[in-house]
Amino acid sequence: MELTAIIKAVSEVGILLLCGAVVIWQVINDRNNDHKRQKETDEKCDTFIQKIIDQLNNQNSIMLQQILNKVDSGHIITSDEDRDISKVEKELEFYLDEILKETNANRVSVFRYHNGGKDYNGKSFLRMSMTNEVVKGGTAIIQPQCQNLFRSMFFSLIHSLEDNDVDLIKNIEDIKDKDGGLYGYLKDFGIEAKYTVSLHNNYGDIVGFITLDFSNNDDLNIEKLKICLQEKRVKIEALLNL
Repeated sequence: MELTAIIKAVSEVGILLLCGAVVIWQVINDRNNDHKRQKETDEKCDTFIQKIIDQLNNQNSIMLQQILNKVDSGHIITSDEDRDISKVEKELEFYLDEILKETNANRVSVFRYHNGGKDYNGKSFLRMSMTNEVVKGGTAIIQPQCQNLFRSMFFSLIHSLEDNDVDLIKNIEDIKDKDGGLYGYLKDFGIEAKYTVSLHNNYGDIVGFITLDFSNNDDLNIEKLKICLQEKRVKIEALLNL
């Protein structure tokens, strides 16, 4: 082979090697740039996410502070108020005890309506609590278990009071399919019959109710109940509206 041919061949091989090296360098450089760009993108993304987290934390802190600012610090009862409340409660217990004896009920109690916080739409939860209870000997006290209850638990009773001012359950089996929640409540506490009348404020709004529980539905005397509660109910409403 002539010298010129050899030089030409070597030159061509060198050019090919050089081109290959350039291509390899370009690939490596592109990969490095891709890693660099990816790293920059990740850092920007992390920074963006952190900003969102910081904003949410700031908003939560502001909302929490607003909630705390709205919390009622409570009212301190004075000695005069304490005496007045005690006097009202004493008279109320007296009337409930009279109802218990005159009607042969096992339990006479007063439930009062109140709210119990609000949902996300700002609507108040409608609740009630048993504030007073008198019982016949041998009948269990259930007042501690009857605090801050949803009124919807007794929806049939509540609706009956709204429509008629009175609710009568002669036998709890009659409401088993109609109001399972109330039925379960009465069954758990051994109540077989129940008579309830509403209590109103000075504006005529229902603010609670008096309810009489019977462990034996044979003891339920409707006429006696009506006569007894006709007078006592007015006196109890007057006490609650003082």
